[in-house]
Amino acid sequence: MNNKTSKQRDFTKWLREIRKQAYVKECFHKDSNCSCKIIVAHSIQNNRILNKISHKGEVLYFDDDDINLLLSKTGRKIATTFRGFCEFHDNKLFTPIELNDYHDGNEEQQFIFAYRALAKEYHAKKTALKLRDLAISQSPQHGKALLGNLNFQKGQQVALYQLERDKQLFNSALDQGKFDMIYTRMIKFHQEYHIAVSSAFTVKKDLNGKDVNNFSDLETDMKYLYLTIFPQNGKTYILLSCLRKYKRYLSPLMNQIQEKSVNERKIILSNILAIHVENMAISPIKWEQIPENQRSAFHKLFRDTVMVEGKSMTQLSNINLFV
Repeated sequence: MNNKTSKQRDFTKWLREIRKQAYVKECFHKDSNCSCKIIVAHSIQNNRILNKISHKGEVLYFDDDDINLLLSKTGRKIATTFRGFCEFHDNKLFTPIELNDYHDGNEEQQFIFAYRALAKEYHAKKTALKLRDLAISQSPQHGKALLGNLNFQKGQQVALYQLERDKQLFNSALDQGKFDMIYTRMIKFHQEYHIAVSSAFTVKKDLNGKDVNNFSDLETDMKYLYLTIFPQNGKTYILLSCLRKYKRYLSPLMNQIQEKSVNERKIILSNILAIHVENMAISPIKWEQIPENQRSAFHKLFRDTVMVEGKSMTQLSNINLFV
């Protein structure tokens, strides 16, 4: 074993152990009704969606322990999970999407999909910042390799402050049934594509290069886009949501996607997945049907942008995951 391989294995082992210590376990809707048990919750429905797209019980998913940042086979009972809800709230809050098909324009369902995406992003951000603090305290050498760009880390911390406020806003709206706080644009493909996504992220510009967020201004709240994708009854639904107060900033991007041809939409969405999304699952069988050069281009684009603030989508790669 050469020295480089030995160091990489030591780093991987250290990273796996420190992630266990950093992993946040708390209910996103913490209140007096919380049960004591924080469960392993799916951010994408296991029985309704992951079961549909899995092969032999597995989906392709980004594994946190894989430093190569590749989609890898993961059991569907593990993929997309996080300890972000207690047993009581996980059972209570998601009934409208767990037990029922999505119905076009249903505001309650659209709100809950966005809510779940926010909860997963909040949990990931909070865990990442706890990981940062542990890395610095336990191993300065490994910590430096892990942390990367300090400006990116500062942006992550500011983002968590905002997500804390958004968490309160969403929970209050959920308790009061104010589901119209969310604006949603639905795009539908008339074929089932075995891709599932639940993600919250920020974009710098729309497809025409117009500013949406200013990443150098840490005093102004970011305008989050919530993306949910799932197959259902012979169709694939893409839900693009935002807080209604940010509609004027994000609806132009939604319009630009919707106005494109079907094939152009697929390419735009595939680029969005590569540039902005980590919480996605895809069928292993469908992945193999994508040309190898496109699979490689997807992984390269993901690795090149995963630690970059203000990612741009004005130059699109020729990638199509919707096969």
